[in-house]
Amino acid sequence: MTIDAYLAELERRLPRTARRRVVVEAQEHLRDSAARHRAAGLSPHAAETAAVESFGSVEIVARRLAVEGAVRETRISTLVALGAVAFFVVPLYVVPENTLPPAPWAEKPRDIFVLQLVSIAFWLGAGALATASAALAWTRWSRLAAPVLTAALVAIAGSVLVAAALVERWFAAASETPAWPLLAAPLAAGCVAVCALATAWSYRRADLLTG
Repeated sequence: MTIDAYLAELERRLPRTARRRVVVEAQEHLRDSAARHRAAGLSPHAAETAAVESFGSVEIVARRLAVEGAVRETRISTLVALGAVAFFVVPLYVVPENTLPPAPWAEKPRDIFVLQLVSIAFWLGAGALATASAALAWTRWSRLAAPVLTAALVAIAGSVLVAAALVERWFAAASETPAWPLLAAPLAAGCVAVCALATAWSYRRADLLTG
């Protein structure tokens, strides 16, 4: 098989996002290898054949590159999700802290206090799970990163739902605070959306990580 034929077959087997980079790298390697074989006395055609044979079969090389790409995508997705979970502190704490007027009650109502604790607990759980997922992505157990990231997504969604109940209850007690949900809701929804996209991304070609 010639180098051009090998590269054409390899390109057909690669994911679209990786084709250009991988084919260029493979072409450079094969051309250098063929040049060494020609310097050793082989004909141009024999040199290309030897270079292709030493590089490995298209099936094996494509599989290895696909696995490497799956690992790389998993790592990136877990870091994106971890960043989204960390940013959730803005709608959960920073926005309310800087927009709410003084509380109209001398002692915080118990249900509001409980809702705050539960929402924070969900968020901390999401952070722990997202951190664990990112750590797993750099180990030989990277196949577990996607399921753990799914749990982080569920936790951050739970935090948002509890926070929504908290907002409703807060408005029932202090209706003069309109800025809080208007600012926080889009940010919270954005955090959940980013986590959901990162989770879906981590499942792309996840079957390649089971080997």
